[in-house]
Formats: sequence, structure tokens, C-alpha cells
Amino acid sequence: MSNTSREKILVHAVGDQWRWLALDRQGRVRRHGLCPADAPDWPEQGSLTVLVDAADCVGLSLDLPALPPARLAQALRWAAEEHLSSGAEDEHVVAGPRSSGGQQYCVVIGNDRMQDLLGRISGRELEVMMPDALCLPWRENEVAMGRLGDRILARWGEWSFGSFEPDLLNEMFDGLVPNGASAVWYGGDVPPGLAGRLHQVSTEPLLPALAEGAAAEKVNLLAGPWAPSSAHAARAHWRWAIGLVAAVAVLVFALAGVENQMLKRQAGELQLAIDAQFHQAFPDVGRAVRHREQAERELARLRFGESAGLLDLMNRAAPVIEGQEGLRLDGLSYREGLLELSLRAPDVAALDQFEQRLRALDLNASVQSASMDAEGAAGRVRIAGVGR
Repeated sequence: MSNTSREKILVHAVGDQWRWLALDRQGRVRRHGLCPADAPDWPEQGSLTVLVDAADCVGLSLDLPALPPARLAQALRWAAEEHLSSGAEDEHVVAGPRSSGGQQYCVVIGNDRMQDLLGRISGRELEVMMPDALCLPWRENEVAMGRLGDRILARWGEWSFGSFEPDLLNEMFDGLVPNGASAVWYGGDVPPGLAGRLHQVSTEPLLPALAEGAAAEKVNLLAGPWAPSSAHAARAHWRWAIGLVAAVAVLVFALAGVENQMLKRQAGELQLAIDAQFHQAFPDVGRAVRHREQAERELARLRFGESAGLLDLMNRAAPVIEGQEGLRLDGLSYREGLLELSLRAPDVAALDQFEQRLRALDLNASVQSASMDAEGAAGRVRIAGVGR
């Protein structure tokens, strides 16, 4: 067997240029490269692990009991739906490990995004796909950060991670690193403005550090309908056994149907109880849609004050800014729970569109001022939570 066949290939599939590493069995980097996303040049042989942008993923912690894999997959879709802005049928929900407190971790990514990624890597045999920021080294009371390409990766909890543009780092630093936590920087030069604010700095390349986290395989997005062909082939060898238990399967499905109806009825009763408890605990919050997420935001606001409020609003507004063509953030200010953004846009209508998209996310948003010049429109948009 050649040395190449024993290599593990790690690809960071973010942006137009993809970085890759070829590692030996001991995890040592043997080769590396940078290639266009539509013209991969990494070795064709070897097991392939792909890291995707954490901004395309959502990490959730759900209160679910231990269940068999098939029932867990169904329960995850039901439980995760209340945390999603789109329907569960548009999302791919993958189970992760369980927390020390018994919560079920999972990762959600859009089916369209999975289709796009796998289409770009067609013809290559994939084994693992993970969010990149989840592979950052992390310890209790630490916030791990690092820059890879044009993205800042951050991990501030066992299952809390994300990525954003480098221009937002200084504004978001205080919100990401609460009092009592230490900030650790991995990979590349320390950005201006963070000198003296970091507990530990490593200037070694970030991608090899992510390779160690990827080796742990905390979660694999290649599951269910997106499972690799090797997994499908392995399952094919066992299909003959299914015929031996067909009668039992019919009975199990019948019982599952009855149980499903019971669970739906119990879920409705529990939902009413949750609504009542939530409004009793947080009377200032208006409409409650995603109870756990909204409760965590309210608790974070009470615990960490201004910093947590800024982080919450920026985490919700940043994807809208990034997703609207022609919109650019020039500056921001945050005071007494109000976030004010200074924006550039092609025209005033684009600012109004941005306001409406924020309102669709249950945020109070309003355009405070708008003016036109030779470069387009300049304006200020004020954002607050629903209770403000």
C-alpha cells in the first residue's frame, strides 16, 4: 500500500479558495495547498474530511431522553423545529453527543447548502463533514478564537460556536468573552486592538489545530440522506436480514403509530404548560416562539448585562447584513439595550428592506435617518429586542 493511500485529507470548504492538508496516520502534516473551489487539487486517495463554515450551521442543546437512532432522528426534527426560522423539512438535523447534564446536542444545516457543498465535491469519496469552529480547542471558562482565510472562528462553549467577518471582531469581543472567561487566540497574527486582551496566543497555522478537533468526530453531517456511499454500501449487505424480521417490523410500526399520536397529544399539553411557565418567568417578553433560545437570551441579559445584549443583537443582525446584496456596515453603537448601525446601501429602499427583514426576525427595527449621495444611500438603523 502506498503512503498516499494512508493519508487523511482535510479540506476547509469556505469561500472561493479552499485550503487543504494531507496528514499521515499520526496526524502530522505531510502536504498542504490552496485551490479554487471548482478545481480541487488535493490527493485523490485517502479518507476525506470536509470542514464547512460554522455560520451555515446552528448548534442546539435539546432536552430529549436517550432514544434508539431512528426514533432520535425523528424526535430531533420535531424538537429542533421551534428553534428554526424555516420548516424542518428544509433543514438537515444531525445528532451529536450528549452533554454531561444529559442534554442531546445536535447540528442543523440547510439541505440546499448540503446539496451545494456535495455538488462541488462530486466524484470524491467523503467520510466526514463538520462545522469548522466546532473543531477549535476549548476548555471550561475559555473562549477560543482564530482567523482562517476571511473568517473569524469562535467557540465559547462545549456546543456553542460560530464564525463572522474580521471587521466585527473588536465590536463583538466583549460580548463573546464575559467576565471571568479567558480569550485564547489560535492561528496567525493577533488582530489590531486585541493585544493585551488575550490570555494565550498561538501564531501557528490554524488548520492543523482544527485537524485535531476534526479527528474526534463530535458530529458528522454526512448522515441520513447525506450519508457517504461507503455507508450505503455497508447497509446493502444487511438488507437480506430485513426480510427475516418483516412481520416484527409491521408490529413495531403499528405500535409506533399509536405512540406517535400519544406523543403529539402530550406535546400539545406540554406546549401549553411551557407557554404558561415562560410568561410567568419572563413577563416582559412578547410573543414566545423559541422558548429555550429566548429564555437563554433573557438570562444572559440579566447575567452579563450590556455585553450579552450586544452579542445577541449582533448574532441576529449579522446574517441579515451579510445576506443582503450591496449592504455595508460602517459602524455601530450600543447603549441601554439599543443597537444603532451605520450602514451604506445602494438606495433608501434597501435600508427599508433591511428594516423589514429584521422585523421578520421578531426584532424592533426602525430607520432613524437616510440620505443619498454619489455613492448611494447612507443611513442609521436602530435595533432592539421585542421587549424594548
